[in-house]
Amino acid sequence: MRVTTNDTLLVHLLTPIFASFHAAYPEIRLEVLVSNQSLSLTKRDADIAIRASERPGDTLVGRRIATIGWGVYGRPDLLTQAPFDAANLRAHQWVGLSENFAQVGAMKWLRERAGDDRIVYRVNTVLGLAEAAAAGIGLAVLPCFIGAATPGLVRLVAPDAEMIASLWLVTHPDLRATARVRAFMDHVGRELMRHRSAIEGKEEARPPESELTQGPSSPARRTGAWDLAPEAGDGLPPTDTD
Repeated sequence: MRVTTNDTLLVHLLTPIFASFHAAYPEIRLEVLVSNQSLSLTKRDADIAIRASERPGDTLVGRRIATIGWGVYGRPDLLTQAPFDAANLRAHQWVGLSENFAQVGAMKWLRERAGDDRIVYRVNTVLGLAEAAAAGIGLAVLPCFIGAATPGLVRLVAPDAEMIASLWLVTHPDLRATARVRAFMDHVGRELMRHRSAIEGKEEARPPESELTQGPSSPARRTGAWDLAPEAGDGLPPTDTD
């Protein structure tokens, strides 16, 4: 069974879930296709997609797992000379995604508030964006589950409604009744729901002011229903589209 997703979701969220699925269903072999480019379920490039998008594909069926919360993250030591001011984002240098991700909601939010001229470094992956922020190149707008997992970063601004996206688990209608597809959809959907608070950025609080100026302190088988995917914005760079 072929599953497509992007590197960001795989590294920070999905691999342990795939491991638990394998433990519960050792007879089902998985092939994970990691790509930030488009793969089509309609053309059977993959059987299942785990997508960060508001447009999962009008012809697909599946489940909207959660919204993906984005927040502002940075290294506290960068703020010793210029304390963070959410009302004046132009006072800081920023790292951002490349121009081909200009329509991602979080990048629109950043451009409108800080301006393109304050983005001093761009990269075409969210993983690279988190690494750039951790290296101290500038502040970044990141999915909260990635910012929270990146050593050295603290959250400065909580998720904003203008930045959120959706996480979808979808398949082709012709495959929805297949036993192995249903088993995967039910298992992965249930496990992702357990992480919903982290995905939506609800488990993380803004650090104390002292941290902003002083630096950081030192398988069981079950079944479940999944619905038609009725929604057709922006979040992480889309995993794939049809």
